[in-house]
Amino acid sequence: MKNYNMEEWPSYQAGEGIPTRVYIEIYIVAISSIDASSMDYSVDFYLTQHWNDPRLHFDADKDGTKILELHQLRQIKKLWLPDPYLINAKKAYFHEVTQPNRFLRITQEGNVTYNSRLTATLTCQMELNYYPMDTQECSIYLETYGYSTEILYFHWHWDKSKAFTINSELKLPQFLISGYTYKEGTDEYSMGHFSYLKVFIKFQRQVSYHLIQTYLPTFLIVSISWVSFWLSVEAVPARVSLGITTLLTMTTLISGAKQGLPAVSYIKALDVWMGTCTFFVFATLLEYVIVSKTSRKKVPMLVPRPRQNSNHMSRSHTLVPVSPNATMKFDNCFLPDMPPPGRSPSQNHLKGSRKMSGSFEYEMPIPESPPPHETYMPPMSMPAAPPILSAAEQAKRIDVIARILFPSLFGAFNFVYWTYYMLQSYDRMEEAS
Repeated sequence: MKNYNMEEWPSYQAGEGIPTRVYIEIYIVAISSIDASSMDYSVDFYLTQHWNDPRLHFDADKDGTKILELHQLRQIKKLWLPDPYLINAKKAYFHEVTQPNRFLRITQEGNVTYNSRLTATLTCQMELNYYPMDTQECSIYLETYGYSTEILYFHWHWDKSKAFTINSELKLPQFLISGYTYKEGTDEYSMGHFSYLKVFIKFQRQVSYHLIQTYLPTFLIVSISWVSFWLSVEAVPARVSLGITTLLTMTTLISGAKQGLPAVSYIKALDVWMGTCTFFVFATLLEYVIVSKTSRKKVPMLVPRPRQNSNHMSRSHTLVPVSPNATMKFDNCFLPDMPPPGRSPSQNHLKGSRKMSGSFEYEMPIPESPPPHETYMPPMSMPAAPPILSAAEQAKRIDVIARILFPSLFGAFNFVYWTYYMLQSYDRMEEAS
């Protein structure tokens, strides 16, 4: 360490334009607290840096030692060290239990390996349009703080399989790590160009949790609200209580589902589902209002004219010439004991008036035929009017229609909803891979 100046970077003696190149590898130990409300996540990782410092070249001693290891922080601080920092870090710290989790190795050729363990809370700009069937891309953004590219340059480890690795036993409660990509480059600032390394980790949210906690309960609430269609119109307390209870339950579920989510200005997939379910529950309550109003509506009581057989009508209005005071015979009919026009009851010549079958002879005067200038017009046959339903029947018919219409519309919505968002989720997975 004689004549060693820690303020000088390793390539300082080589002259201008020759930067010191530092090769970095990152090993992810754990990822936790992926929080959509604060748009951040926490990551615990090892940061390993490799560079060559010719000033630290040494000859092997008598024991054949070719590697020097420094574990004490006070010894490490006597050497020149790179200055990487996390651009997107909200907070970060080195692990100090039970000793500072840092060590440094120096080979005989002056190759230096510096390893440290740290935990950082990093920002992650999430897009929640497809929440909870979304895929998020979060980054680790590493850059040199004070050394420009003329002095220091960052590269990923020359062995790409070691540049960025993730603990194989790492499991996240709501996400799957679907892949990652990394790159290197330079950022331009007013003070110059600075080297950076960036890695993008893709998190695919698992929808199974939300299926159990959100989608299934709301689906059941909407289905329960349809029980109202099978209740009687007169069951006012039951139908009103069922409608209001399901509506309030939906409101509670919406509030619970939105916990932990930021107030964004766009519509999420969960908002579409919750809004549609709330609409169906409200429509069920509105349907009962219509049914109740219809059941109390006054419907005019019209007696429909019976439809008569055309052959019978033709026979009934056929003019048959008969002579005055002729005897008319009626077969298989009943005639009351009513006197014919112009006669008293005692002059009634009806024989066997109470007989229900057989033939009757009834003698009555036949008026003279009308004058030649008068023409007899039989009454016109009018079509039978459709039967008019009562108010209660109309209300019941509305309920019957609702029993089919509401489940059909909700089923169609489910088909469109899940087809669209599942396809979108699949496309984003393909892009991520």
